[in-house]
Amino acid sequence: MNSMGLQKLKWGAVALVSLLALPALAEPTVWLVRPLYPGQEALVERTETALGKLMPGDARKDAIIGVKELGAALKGKSVDLVPCLSGDERCADPIDPFVASLGFERIVLIQGGQDETGFTYKVVAYEPKTGKATPASATNANLEKALLGAVAKVVPAASTLEVQSTPPGATVFVDDVKVGTTPLTTQVLPGERVVRVDLKLHQPVEETLIIPIRGGAKLAKTLQKVAARIAITASPAGAAIAIDGNVLGKDKVDRGIDPGSHTIRITADKHKAFEQTITVKADEQYVLDKTLEPLPGQAAVAVGDPNKGKPPPPPPPPTDTEKSYQQKSYFHASFEFASIIGGSLVARRWGTDGTGRTTAITTPSRTLMGASAEYGTFGKYFGLAVVGVTYLTNVDRFSMNVGHTIGAAQEVIDNVTAPDFIDPVRVHLVTIRAIQPQVRWCVWRFQFSLQLGLEFRTGNVIEQSSTPAYKDGFMVLDLLASAHLSVRFNIAEGFFMFGSGNYTQYLVGEKATAADDTGTFQGPSTAGFNVGVGYGF
Repeated sequence: MNSMGLQKLKWGAVALVSLLALPALAEPTVWLVRPLYPGQEALVERTETALGKLMPGDARKDAIIGVKELGAALKGKSVDLVPCLSGDERCADPIDPFVASLGFERIVLIQGGQDETGFTYKVVAYEPKTGKATPASATNANLEKALLGAVAKVVPAASTLEVQSTPPGATVFVDDVKVGTTPLTTQVLPGERVVRVDLKLHQPVEETLIIPIRGGAKLAKTLQKVAARIAITASPAGAAIAIDGNVLGKDKVDRGIDPGSHTIRITADKHKAFEQTITVKADEQYVLDKTLEPLPGQAAVAVGDPNKGKPPPPPPPPTDTEKSYQQKSYFHASFEFASIIGGSLVARRWGTDGTGRTTAITTPSRTLMGASAEYGTFGKYFGLAVVGVTYLTNVDRFSMNVGHTIGAAQEVIDNVTAPDFIDPVRVHLVTIRAIQPQVRWCVWRFQFSLQLGLEFRTGNVIEQSSTPAYKDGFMVLDLLASAHLSVRFNIAEGFFMFGSGNYTQYLVGEKATAADDTGTFQGPSTAGFNVGVGYGF
């Protein structure tokens, strides 16, 4: 407001009270509101209501808000003659002493309007005793914030905030500015204030309070102890923060968490995603402040950006590659085909102390067929096959030679030397694997993985003759090294089909000598492949 506008407001205020005088109030403040723009008279009532809410009991009692309250307060009272108009005194401006004689501490003249930028308020605080006038203005998308932004510049408006916590010693932040530790009593500006109470290894508490003009507010909270705590701050604005696959918030997450391993993922539009697996110990507080890198060709948001302050756009949906990496665990089942390498399969006598051992497979076929199942888990690139099992049996009829354990003679059964040949033969093999490390790489919906480790193979070899010479059969016991190279394709959400090539190398197990002592034999190595389906989650 310029000096001419101020003079008009002063005369307008005087016109409202020129026929009336105040009752005995202790230097009240008068608040008069008018629209800043034509046709916005309804904003006057909203502004007067907002002023009333921002004043506590005592301050509201000594405040006169609006023309209606002013008229009611002065009804039926006369005005004393202004001294400098009586001829007894001379004065440069008769308005100041005239208004001062009415007993006002100050008159606050407010013009408010709304446009495309939000709410704008222009304020002049006029002190009749001194004739001093102080102007100010403010603009904000929120009416109360715009009003307080202007009023707080011209009217003494400091208020009191009292914060207590159980247990004490918590740090207090007001609008993200540290102001002290509990128990705390401090002065703050009135208006909407975000108060946060923070104590290590306790769940922080955040609450929005309306601090009245020249009033007070109190916040008392009991803080909940947590086993561990994680506090993550991310930028740019609107960055989505996920823990263990669950999006917990944007820009900032501060909460209690179970001790153990957790995966943090932060994403934002036009920025590189960030992912990290951490281990949080009991009674530990983990803090991370991360700024994402812009994608090539993308610039960071500059200060003064027109979009600053607006809600950020939702993060883009994950790509097919990201969805593949997000599958942290899996289970799959498959058909398996394998071929025995070398033509020998050594198995010891089952349930007896007999020296008999199977040695060579004499039939051309070495093919085995069966089924496999496996459960595993992944980080982004590395994982474990937790447990897996495979069952295999011979596809075609086997014929096998029988020898004896190394250093012994051919087995004798019922005083007869046991035969050195059995036919037909059924082979049952079970392979168990556990805690095998894996490495993976994802492209689009494809995942490629390599798995290495140890396997234990057991089973039996059974002579299927109607009058078997070796009635109890033979037992397989071998330790193997294995490698599995797999590729899988994600069909739909979580479901995939896969294929793998497998190789097992015999390490330790039974060995045997041929019946005619012409050679020695050991457990076989195998090569084969799997095809099947599974589910990732």
